Amino acid sequence: MQEEICNPKPRLGISACLLGEKVRYDGGDKRDCFLTETFGRHVEWVPVCPEVEIGMGIPREAVRLVGDPRNRE
Repeated sequence: MQEEICNPKPRLGISACLLGEKVRYDGGDKRDCFLTETFGRHVEWVPVCPEVEIGMGIPREAVRLVGDPRNRE
């Protein structure tokens, strides 16, 4: 409860690579200066990388979605 009073910034989930974490398939990142330096002053980021969280390594083969999402067959 005390932490909420001291830190009124909203918590937002964000792709970890956008914050500069080297978690992309090629071992790189996609750091976004606006997000980290400007917008980041107003929020508390909760970095997430779903691929890493399910155990995929870094580097790894690129994940590619195929098919038509409207066709469930």
